Parts: sequence; structure tokens; C-alpha cells
Amino acid sequence: MKARLNTLLLSLLLVFGLLLSACSEDNGDSTQRESQNTTYIIYDTDIGSSTDDLFALGIIYYFANQKEFELIGGIVCRMGEEYVKLADLMNTYYGYGNIPMGVERNGVADPNVYIPYTGIADIKNEDGKPMFRRSIDDYSSLPDGWKLYRKLLAEHPDHSVKIMSIGFVSSLDQLLKSGSDEYSSLTGVELVKKKVHSLYVMGGKFGEEGNTKPGYNFGHKTAINFSIDFFDNWPQSVPIYFSPSLPGDYLDYPPEEVISDLSWIEKNPIKQTYLNYDCDTGQRMWDVDPALMAFTGIDKYIDENESGIVTITQNDEDGDTIIDYQMIYEKDPYGYCHYQELTDDISRAEDMIWIKKCNTSQETVSSIIYP
Repeated sequence: MKARLNTLLLSLLLVFGLLLSACSEDNGDSTQRESQNTTYIIYDTDIGSSTDDLFALGIIYYFANQKEFELIGGIVCRMGEEYVKLADLMNTYYGYGNIPMGVERNGVADPNVYIPYTGIADIKNEDGKPMFRRSIDDYSSLPDGWKLYRKLLAEHPDHSVKIMSIGFVSSLDQLLKSGSDEYSSLTGVELVKKKVHSLYVMGGKFGEEGNTKPGYNFGHKTAINFSIDFFDNWPQSVPIYFSPSLPGDYLDYPPEEVISDLSWIEKNPIKQTYLNYDCDTGQRMWDVDPALMAFTGIDKYIDENESGIVTITQNDEDGDTIIDYQMIYEKDPYGYCHYQELTDDISRAEDMIWIKKCNTSQETVSSIIYP
């Protein structure tokens, strides 16, 4: 009897030891949170050039107020402190001033700025006081974007993080190239493979006949190397959902309509941008589609488009001078890439309703505005 009890006790101790070992094993989850129903969101934006970034953030804030989503961090992939200020202003205004932020310090040099609206971060009231509050005291102390990615991914459950990339992929590329650190023993590729549920990207020109140039966020002269490496290193077990340029072309939100829709509120970052800067540049709401796909589901956007694999190739002249790049979507039934249907049908009208609801509707904006 005593021998049987000893055997049972030994078995229990062995099981307990195995469980304890499993819980303490370094699997990239240094402070993993318990959640089976929550999807965690990280945005990666090149805010400060086109205003569609503002509207995409508005959609993210709106859905982050729903119980099934949690906004855990933001990356600003456009280099320069003034752009981080903009994101900080938006986060603070909409009640997310406490989320950690990462900055890009070794990214795309001298990208185009189509609407230079960074000044709204420092705009003043008539009494000389700032119109909008910000939450970060020292932007120079913020971590690099790739480093913040590592920290956030390590802290959250497996396959639970959705990333919305509405800018350059420079921080993501640096994440993929990263090695083990204080947050996780995993490499960047291993962390993405283990923690990321899916990636939603604005960019590419898939489906446009005869046009396969990288363009939009991928093809800038100093962005192209990041883009090539990114597609070479991204783990193919993690799906990427692309919103190419053409679908966004059908999302037109004219400046006068934006201002009219926000006439009910006196101080609003989007309204002040449209009142103080020339936003009549022909821009469209390209960046909102990745957010809408991530939050409302991909079925309406991807539909029956075949899966595939994306690569960027370079064309040489006489084997020496690079004269052009091509971004190729090769159909593959086992591919990890998918792109949005190129359509101008009623679905675009439905998405405009979402854009207005999340960004200019008195019913929703006033309920999430930071007091």
C-alpha cells in the first residue's frame, strides 16, 4: 500500500514538474496574457503625408472600443519626430494616449510628402494654448519600431496579433531580421510565425493589366530594398491581405464634404487638418481598406481571388544598371498572399458609410473622444 502511494506521489510530482517546466519555458511569451477571444491590434503608419492615414486610425480607434479588439501599440514608419507627434495627438484625442509607440530611425529617406499637415500637432487656440493634448514627453526616448514589435509580440498569445501596415515595411523588415533579445529568445521570423495572426497591407497594383511596378509604399527609391527583403523573409504560414491602389481610388471623400460632416464639432484633428491645409490633391481613402478588412472580415474584399506568392524582381540593363522593378503576384493554391477585389460596385458605398461612421459621425466620434 505504501509503495503504491509512493508511486502515485512520484507520478503527481512528475506531472507537476512537467507543467511547471512548460509554463516557464521561453517560448517568446515573457508576460503572455490570457485571452481566448481578444484580437490584439498593432498599427504601422506613415502618417503625415496623405490624410487617409487619419481616417484609417479613426477606424482602428472605433473598433478598438469593441470588446473583441484591443489596440496594443503603434509604429510610425515615416522618419521624423514631427510624425510621431501626429500619431501621439491622434492617440490622445481618441483616448489611446497610453499605448506604447515605436519610431523609425533607419528607414525610408526623403519620401514624398503630399499634404504637409504635421503642424496640427502644435496648433494653438486663440489664447495661445495647444488645441490638442499629447501624451508623450520625450519622443527621443521611444524605442525603434522593430524593437517595440518584438516586445509586443512576445507579450501576447500565439496567433493573436493582427498588424495593419499602412505605410512602408521598413520596421517590419527590421523585425524579421532581428535576433533574440531581452524580450524573447526567438528570432524575428520565429516571433512573427508564432504570434501574428495576419498582416493587412496597403500597397501593390495587383490586377491592373500590364502594370506590375511596386508603387505605393513599396517602390520608393529608398524603400525598395526594405520591400525586397521583407517579401524574402516573411514566414509563409502567416497570411498577408493586400489592398492594392485601385480599390482605394474609388473611395473619394472630398474636402468640402469632410468639413461639412464635421461641422457639428469645433475642435477635431481631421477637421483642423482640412481647414488649415490644402487637401484637395486628388487623394483617396486608400489606407482605410486594410483596417476594414481586418475588423469586418476579408470575405467581402478577397472574394474568389486566388491565393498566391508575392516577389519583387529587378530588371538589369547589360547586367549592370538596375532600370526597373516588378512586383509579381504569382497564383499558387498554397500561397499565403491574397489581394482585394478591384471593384467599384456597391461595396465601395458601404465602405464610405464605415469611414464616415467611424470618423465624422456625431453618434460615434463624440462617444470615443477624449474628454
